[in-house]
Amino acid sequence: MVQYTLTLWLEIPILYSLPFIEIDNRKTKLMKCPICALALAPKTYADQTVDVCEICRGIWCDSGELGTLVNALISADKVPTGGSPSAAEARQHEDHDRQTKPCPRCAQMTESFNFAYDSNIFLNRCNACNGIWLDGGELRSVAQFIKKTLPS
Repeated sequence: MVQYTLTLWLEIPILYSLPFIEIDNRKTKLMKCPICALALAPKTYADQTVDVCEICRGIWCDSGELGTLVNALISADKVPTGGSPSAAEARQHEDHDRQTKPCPRCAQMTESFNFAYDSNIFLNRCNACNGIWLDGGELRSVAQFIKKTLPS
């Protein structure tokens, strides 16, 4: 097992470590990060494989993977509470997220959408293959949003 650190917030270089199992790249289609244009590395956490950019920490989730990943993080108590960005950081991050990006899976242009309609967390969805791109830090934001909405 290879130990990786998944950065869940752009402004915090290392929040906490999650164990990932490296997948043989020869058995998977090479996908490129829509931000850095470098190869995405498949990583597995809690039996869910996602593709991660090791430079910008963006994450590609195929259809259905985001919910499974977030639920696993919440169940494992890996989601910190609080830690909201300042208003200026939120605006800067939001402006970046409203850009269309090429889908790493099928190269179609993704569309920006507001996660859960009113979370103010803007992700990118590919309407062709239904995958979702999360920029670095957005996994943490999504997980915190979901955790806050869960009944105590």
